[in-house]
Parts: sequence; C-alpha cells; structure tokens
Amino acid sequence: MTKTDFIDLYEVLETSPNASFETVERVFRYLAKRFHPDVAEHGDMQRFSQIVEAYQVLRDPVTRAAYDVAYEQFQSSQNELLKEAQTTTSDCEDRHLLLSLFYGQRRRNMKQPGVGIATLEKALNKPTEVIEFHLWYFREKGWIMREESGLLAITSEGVDQIEARELMLAQTGNKRIELKKGSALPGPVRSSPESPVRA
Repeated sequence: MTKTDFIDLYEVLETSPNASFETVERVFRYLAKRFHPDVAEHGDMQRFSQIVEAYQVLRDPVTRAAYDVAYEQFQSSQNELLKEAQTTTSDCEDRHLLLSLFYGQRRRNMKQPGVGIATLEKALNKPTEVIEFHLWYFREKGWIMREESGLLAITSEGVDQIEARELMLAQTGNKRIELKKGSALPGPVRSSPESPVRA
C-alpha cells in the first residue's frame, strides 16, 4: 500500500490507535449496526464495507501490529509534509539571501564570480537538500549559471531580480536580510539610483 492510497482504519472505526481490542469490538458493533444496508435511515453499503474491512484488520493482534507499523510511517510522513508546508516564508528569505550571495560575489570579483555549494551551505547554515532545491529554482528562472570552473554564478536576470527586490524593500521601508556575522560572502548591496532595475 502506497502513501497515496493509505487508509486510516482507526479513523474509519472512529477510534484511537491506543484503543483496546475490547473498544475496537464495541465500536465496530455500534457502527456496523448503524450503517448496515438493511437499516432504512442510515444504511450505507460502502461505509459498512469499510467498517468491516477495518475491523478485520484491527481485531487481530498480528494484522493490527503489522498495520500499526505502516500507520506510524504514514503519520510520520504526514508530519514531515506539514513541516515542509510551513517553511514557505523561510524558503523565500533563504532564496533572497542565496541570490544576494551570488550578487555580492559577482559584484566584488567579475573575473571569478562563481560560488561553490560548500560556501553556500556555510553561509546559510542549511543542509545540502535545501540548498539544491533553491539552486534548482534559480536555474529554472535563469538567475544563475554554471561557470567553466564548475562554480555557480548569478546571471544578468538574477541581478535584475535582486536589485528589483532591494528597490522594493527600500521603497516600503523594510530592512533587507543580513548575513550572519562571520559569513564567507558580503550581504546584498542596495541599488544606487543609477542602477538599472526592471520590474
């Protein structure tokens, strides 16, 4: 059974994963009686079948133990998904900081504008997987490119993006994101009035 077709049998039986076998039995009898197809008011063949299938798994210690392993894995994956969904704001800030790093390196050294992933990890203090996600986004947007040296460097489109954001932050009075003390590269540089900015 895959994560996409996983069925929460405890939810089907409207009971807790910590419920005793006696509780599972009692709840099953109540729900089976309520949703039995022969009951005129609440009869529901599909619901009844789900209840019976859930009960057949959860009433037996062996099949329930096996199901509980899959249940814990599913719950863990759902929790991880929720945490990922809650990182959207953090991701936006991380991307701005990363692009600012590329901008700063290009501005201070046009002959060697490239930055390595190890440097990015150190500056951002995030795992490789997170950095790679942001770099994928930058490449898709055309904001960074790989140099002949193998290092990554900001493109003109990336410069336009970072300067447009910096100008927007300046106009709204918001502070830009600063690098942590001791980071390897300088933080974003505010655009001068004559800097070209495209919306």
